[in-house]
Amino acid sequence: MAGTDTDTTNNTGTATGTDTGTSTNTKEAQDSSTKKLIETPHGVQESIKMDLLEMIQEGTDPFEIIYAVARYLETASAERGYAQHIIDNIRTIYGTALGEQKPLADEIAALESRRQRIQDYLDATKKDDTVTEEERARLNFSIKAHERKIERLKEAIKKEP
Repeated sequence: MAGTDTDTTNNTGTATGTDTGTSTNTKEAQDSSTKKLIETPHGVQESIKMDLLEMIQEGTDPFEIIYAVARYLETASAERGYAQHIIDNIRTIYGTALGEQKPLADEIAALESRRQRIQDYLDATKKDDTVTEEERARLNFSIKAHERKIERLKEAIKKEP
């Protein structure tokens, strides 16, 4: 045992002591950060960068670019529902509140698609006794609600100069 020795060994086996200072710790942190960046799959970032550049060069609608980036971020972060949350907010704020036509048209298309899927289900199960009359009534009500909202959004588009 050394009585006055201030050097010790930390859990990683690296010698530390009073004479190393913070510059060594900072250097180690930078080296670690650089190593992590090098080990990160380069293609992942390059792919979204190239996709973004391509969309801009093609003159893709800015809302479509935002939707694509939101979908990418949802996948990259594994945060399910993130992209839809962004899309819903864009449709509400830019579409409904600010009257931007593209988000309104996107919402109309989504509503029409859902309405058609419900109608197709009703048609496919017309002779099927697994769907009760009460369920059919709910589905028909849903179709009517979709149609009312579609009409309201179409009116909002017409009002824009």
